[in-house]
Amino acid sequence: MNLPNPLRSDEWPQSIRLIAWATLASLALVAIMAGLGVVTTFISAQGPLLYALAGGWLLAALADAPIDRLVARGWTRTRAAVLVWIAGAIPVIVIAIELAIAFAQSLGGIIAGPEPTSAEVGVMVGRLSALLASVGLDVDLVPLATTAILAIRDVAASVQSNIAAIAAGAIGALGPLILAIGIGVILSANPAHLDSVDQIATRGRVRSAQRSRKILETIIARFIGRHVALGFVYGLVVFVGATIAGADGLLAAVLGGIVMAIPSIGQGAAVLPPLALSILAAGPYVLPGSVVIIVGWLLCATQLAPRLMNGVLRLSGTTVFIAGSIGGLVGGVLGAIFALPVVAAVAAIRRDELPARAKTVKRAAKSKRR
Repeated sequence: MNLPNPLRSDEWPQSIRLIAWATLASLALVAIMAGLGVVTTFISAQGPLLYALAGGWLLAALADAPIDRLVARGWTRTRAAVLVWIAGAIPVIVIAIELAIAFAQSLGGIIAGPEPTSAEVGVMVGRLSALLASVGLDVDLVPLATTAILAIRDVAASVQSNIAAIAAGAIGALGPLILAIGIGVILSANPAHLDSVDQIATRGRVRSAQRSRKILETIIARFIGRHVALGFVYGLVVFVGATIAGADGLLAAVLGGIVMAIPSIGQGAAVLPPLALSILAAGPYVLPGSVVIIVGWLLCATQLAPRLMNGVLRLSGTTVFIAGSIGGLVGGVLGAIFALPVVAAVAAIRRDELPARAKTVKRAAKSKRR
């Protein structure tokens, strides 16, 4: 029996060739999936380090603009970096301390205090029930509020019982955070260190790599910085409204501002924390305070946010939706947040490369004519 030459596929029958190609494709797919599994395992194992590197780079990108302004006024790069980092650290430390104290007090009060009676819950939601009744909605909020309060007590008790594990996790997260801050400070004081990363590219494309990185840094810094500004403005409005309502104005402002500053997903939910604190405070002016919070939220979400974001991404609505959806599916919340500036940076880099290519083509055409 004469078998065809195995090295010459044209001598084999069509069915055998199809089976062979299907087998090769299956083996290739298995190899690719195995390789992806190895890469995923490596990334998961080195996750804290990668997060620290990315976080340090992002922090340095955010600090670049004010540092460059100070350097332009005659400051040394090191002094400007130290001043900007200290100025940025002070509000973060104040916010962290305020949140820690507020949550500690809230946990103690919720757990140690007696379970509220139906009459006490009715007093807490009385003004909200009256407001709904004034617009024709007769809803008994006491059962809903009682269920919510009991759920909060259960969650608070669970947090208190696992406080040691939570503290251990927080301490474990301090390592990557400290590393990210250190990397950010070093890159802010010595931006030339990033040029060594660009040297990985070929010699002829180093300038292109530096230009692309600068575009990406600028877009991400503007994207995050303007969301922080949006959260700050909303926090000021919430502070006024929550104070009028008789709630802890600083805590409400911090929670509302942080949620509002979360890109892509925070603007819709930013009204909930301060409004809940105002309603639970049950002060004499909870209604006007809540109105201030709701009006401020509407203005920030519908008027201020589009104006702040105008010209930052330069993406169509369809692109924003697709990029946010894919980013959320691939990377969760962080993927949904950072997919937009990354896609916008890629689009900006493409727009920046087109004129450069056109100039190169024109120069080549002129040299050929000569």
